[in-house]
Amino acid sequence: MAIRQLVAVLDSGFYERYFFVILLDRRTVPVQEEVAKLIRGKHRFVLGVAIEEIEAWWLGDRTNTLKWSGLKSNALAHCVYGDGRYQAERDPKPKTTLDELTRHSVQFGVCYGDGNLDLATQFAEDYWRRDARLDEITTQCPRGFARFQAEVTQRFRAAARRSRR
Repeated sequence: MAIRQLVAVLDSGFYERYFFVILLDRRTVPVQEEVAKLIRGKHRFVLGVAIEEIEAWWLGDRTNTLKWSGLKSNALAHCVYGDGRYQAERDPKPKTTLDELTRHSVQFGVCYGDGNLDLATQFAEDYWRRDARLDEITTQCPRGFARFQAEVTQRFRAAARRSRR
């Protein structure tokens, strides 16, 4: 019901910009299907699905995640994130992986636990606001992020073409 109301408001034409609907979990397939139906044919929306959780996209940006945590790759041998074959989108518990990183790091006075909004906000503001490593996220999250990025790019290009007319 909340999503229906949100789509109705955002699609009213009052807002001039594009809006993105991001669902955070692949285990919400019925919700994703409902949202897809609600936004079908409405070009102001993009549906992005973070496979497992949004934290997978965060972990996919390895350069910034390591800077944020203050940990070096060679110090992660005992962590899931230190496995050379680690793939963020295949991580069954990205929140647990972030919790593990915060527990091993001396940067933080708290751990990530099941999700820490303050730590997530800090990461987004300090690292993603200006320097998100989209290429790394795309490589680490090919099913969720890569599709989302391609659709966002397509929508912005279409909007740019319309505005030039």
